[in-house]
Amino acid sequence: MPEYVIALAAAHGLPTDEIGGKAAGLAALSAAGFPVPDGVVITTRAFREVVQAAGVAESPEAFDDESLRAYCERAALSMRSMEFPFAVQDAIAVAARRLLAAGGPLAVRSSGTLEDSATASFAGVLETYTGMRSESEVLGAVRRCWGSAFQPRAARYLHEKGRAQSELSVAVVLQRQVLAERSGLIFSRDPVNRYSTGIVVEAISGVGEDLVSGEITPERYRYSMDTSSVTVTRLVGEKAPTALHEPQDVEFGLPEKRRLTDAEVALLADLGHRAEMLFGSPQDIEWAFAEGQFWVLQSRPLVFARSDEHLFPQIAEHTVLAHGVGVSPAMGSGRVMVLDADDSVPEPAADLVVVLPRLTNDLAVRLRDAAGVVADEGGATSHGANILREFEVPAVIGAAHATEELADGAVVTVDGFRGVVYEGDLALAPTQLSRVPTTRTQVFVSVLVPDRSAVVAPLADGVSSLRDDYFLLATGVHPTRLIRDGHGEELLESIARGIVRCEELFAGKPIWYKTMDAPTDEFRRLAGGHAEPVERNPLLGWRGIGRELAEPEMLDIEFGAIARAYGFGCKDVGVKLPFVRFPEEYSRAERALAQHGLTPHDDVRLGVSVEIPAVAMRLREILELGADFVSIGLSDLTMCTLALDRESRHVAEMFDPAHPAVLELLGRIAEDCREFGAFTCVCGESARDERVLPVLVDMGFDAVGVSPSYFAEVKSRIASIESR
Repeated sequence: MPEYVIALAAAHGLPTDEIGGKAAGLAALSAAGFPVPDGVVITTRAFREVVQAAGVAESPEAFDDESLRAYCERAALSMRSMEFPFAVQDAIAVAARRLLAAGGPLAVRSSGTLEDSATASFAGVLETYTGMRSESEVLGAVRRCWGSAFQPRAARYLHEKGRAQSELSVAVVLQRQVLAERSGLIFSRDPVNRYSTGIVVEAISGVGEDLVSGEITPERYRYSMDTSSVTVTRLVGEKAPTALHEPQDVEFGLPEKRRLTDAEVALLADLGHRAEMLFGSPQDIEWAFAEGQFWVLQSRPLVFARSDEHLFPQIAEHTVLAHGVGVSPAMGSGRVMVLDADDSVPEPAADLVVVLPRLTNDLAVRLRDAAGVVADEGGATSHGANILREFEVPAVIGAAHATEELADGAVVTVDGFRGVVYEGDLALAPTQLSRVPTTRTQVFVSVLVPDRSAVVAPLADGVSSLRDDYFLLATGVHPTRLIRDGHGEELLESIARGIVRCEELFAGKPIWYKTMDAPTDEFRRLAGGHAEPVERNPLLGWRGIGRELAEPEMLDIEFGAIARAYGFGCKDVGVKLPFVRFPEEYSRAERALAQHGLTPHDDVRLGVSVEIPAVAMRLREILELGADFVSIGLSDLTMCTLALDRESRHVAEMFDPAHPAVLELLGRIAEDCREFGAFTCVCGESARDERVLPVLVDMGFDAVGVSPSYFAEVKSRIASIESR
């Protein structure tokens, strides 16, 4: 063939500066026997000759909107008006005739030299055209593919990646188009957690352009390589999730026929695994089903955010406002800016959470500095999601009705790991506090990362929960797997360091270390978590001190860390046992703590967290055993008292911490603790409810525990209540 065009099957091994990243991947797949449609590559030599003849400038003078628009308009005009060199046009026409002779339309796909690399996906930045049925249509599509290198979104993307316009050349893949009955994408690893052994498959009916463009929210499958099992998330009308659960962890009843059978999911997962083995890194793969078989249309390296090794635990006390698919393992807080489909998107400030109907590729580049992004439609494998993950922007995709349910100007937190939008600012670094009043009712704070609480530490009265989630989940690996792999000492040391640091910051104040309370769906997301049970409601499942007593490996690590911290001089630390169901659990935990050389109540204070009405009713039995303090998890207590899943939007409106039954239980707890002289603290954001807080003060609770972000507000409100 002429030097401008090379058969796809013959292109394997050629450098990407000749054929681009997409063509290089397809050529490697074809050579390895993957089912790849027949095609050719129009090399970058043709592109460079055309660009030189068109006289396109190298790069825009500046990257403000006006300069960028002027540059791109000049480049587009040059590319549209220039004549193809005869040799280039003839080579493309010959290739198009041969492929068209086989019958059916052709796909014309850009293949950039910087595209599909390990650090830059260029996902959706360059153009693809389908349905080309004549030589003239093919030539026009090739010209537009080349021209897409000079569109604003490409120029912005290059600028953000620190690359010059001259570094990007565009080859073009001219390929027989398969008419997809079903299509989708495969992630050979969970894009939010590189340690996961699960393979994510997304599927829609028809062609895949709607999926990668973010137009449609797909049906999502997770295939476990360890257990050969399939977990499904079904969507209603390709729009709204049927329930607010993390897709990897919950199986729904399927009212209609699934798009993929278990056997087909396993087949696609195998393709993903083989592609990962072929290229030596996790892959993002486009597939289609046509002509009775599955076809592979693209494979590129899966770009992980650099922060994916620092996962944030679920902060369950807060109200869940929206739920979708998390596409980047980061957390961000800010004011909501709701956009309509036709709104132009300004460069968002770093304190804005942008909420929009769907995330397009060009929008994703413009949103690189946003505090967070939430979209009604789309999937984790869309091009826009890939771009946001590259720029480490917290993002939730496929959130159904977020544009209707999130109020403009409201302050929210976007958890891009779990796909959840929470009410309020849960930023780990609280803002600088002004002077706060003195109150009889103390105000404690919950602490996740000790150093992030340095601002509030001098003013807070204590720590209601030193949460172990950060120490246990930050690696992305199941803690019991770490222990069994011989890393228990490292885990113990990490927890001990966290306790010591918290003691340094909150010196002389009570610090309650809360033992492990993550539900099973949290652990299933971690590497080694495939054996975790699938529970219909993990919040009421295998969690809390009951689980740790059944699996004492982790409890031994935690109590060992507390003993080590005590040896380093930490005398203010207490142990809070979460989600106690039976008084016997308190006694067993007390004995386990003593086995680590600590005397409960003397060396280390020991208390319980009351979240269950049964424990509230039998609290005197635990107090008789000597509990030093009682912490009330008000959100959990409300959930268990009213039988309402606080994370379900279907019953969220009925979730009421001021319900008379809840208040009656709180009164009983306060009275019993007062009789036994046990310190009491009501914890969780439900405690700052304007109807509840005055009642807690009147009942005589010793303290209220809130997130650092709300400390100053709650302290001031309590001062006002007490003055009245």
